[in-house]
Amino acid sequence: MNLSPMTSKMRECVANCLECHRLCTETAAHVLHGGHVHSEAKHLVALLDCAQMCNVHADFMARRSPHHMHLAKECAEICTACAVLCEEHPDPDGEMKLCAQACRKCAKSCSEM
Repeated sequence: MNLSPMTSKMRECVANCLECHRLCTETAAHVLHGGHVHSEAKHLVALLDCAQMCNVHADFMARRSPHHMHLAKECAEICTACAVLCEEHPDPDGEMKLCAQACRKCAKSCSEM
């Protein structure tokens, strides 16, 4: 099987997925350790789902798996859902806003795959 070269769009998407993974994981830890009003199970699950999906999608793209195209759609959907939850929560320290921005950026680049 010949692997096609990784495009600049794919490289950008990998970077966005990895950044989103990092921020969702950090935000989940922030919520868990901070005792904030947004410490609800639904939001924590969304953050961890998003982090995991972004990591998996980046991994599939990095090895140029033909299956990354299926994952791109799912990743965009999960990132968008996570962004919505982050935007709905009180955000006194700006953590939710940063996470939502990373999720939206990742969703956009995954949608372009």
